[in-house]
Amino acid sequence: MAFITLTTDFGTRQGSDGVLHGAIYRIAPRAVITDLSHHIRPQDIREANFVVNNSAFFFPAGTVHVIVVDPGVGTDRRPIAARIGEHFFVAPDNGVLTACLDRAGREGWTTEFVELDRPEYWLDAVTMTFHGRDLFSPVAAHLAAGVPLTEVGSPMGDPFTIPLWSATRAEDDSVSGEVIYIDDFGNAICSILPGEIAHLSPPDGVEVHLCGHSIDGMVQTFGDSEYGTDTLIALWDSSGYLLVSENNGTGGKVIKPTPGDPVVVRAKR
Repeated sequence: MAFITLTTDFGTRQGSDGVLHGAIYRIAPRAVITDLSHHIRPQDIREANFVVNNSAFFFPAGTVHVIVVDPGVGTDRRPIAARIGEHFFVAPDNGVLTACLDRAGREGWTTEFVELDRPEYWLDAVTMTFHGRDLFSPVAAHLAAGVPLTEVGSPMGDPFTIPLWSATRAEDDSVSGEVIYIDDFGNAICSILPGEIAHLSPPDGVEVHLCGHSIDGMVQTFGDSEYGTDTLIALWDSSGYLLVSENNGTGGKVIKPTPGDPVVVRAKR
């Protein structure tokens, strides 16, 4: 059984998301397709990195992941396919695979890239504005149907990467990061991992600063009985990163963070 995932910034009103299914089923009618997200913020390559890297590798080995967040569609940016570890990816060469490549480096996974330069694996007519339908989805379908990666394109070794989120430790031992992603509850996922503030432990001995507010300590889960609704809390998200939430509420009543906003964690003063 072949698995394919789809991640785009198309939204779901126009049908652009659904037609990708059709392009795939014409070639691989038995494929199992999962829509990871069609609500990546328009042209937001960094957000696509976060969503894909935190989702793709939970699928079975051999899954093909299609990513169409492609502000350069129709330009000279390359269409590419890749094997990262035991997973395959089809995407524009615009940095959208940076987080997955960073993960491969940390995990010791091997990688392989090809430039998609073989039109026999595309649809017959390729438009300049919809490579997701006309090029990426057909290639993904062929890969899912068993065509080797080396058959759909020519080998390449220099995929484009972009700067992503990080955390830095200051001389006073505080750790600074940024908001990576805002989920549908308004929770702010931030670029700080547990090991990066381990020197400030225990967690109840830290302050988290975001959008002009200070959070005293960290909790283990949502709905902590000591905190009222809409109280700001900090905890570890399922992605592994620091998360700031309005307890049992929907974000925006207390703070309205946006991606890129700075966050600081320091020892209680």
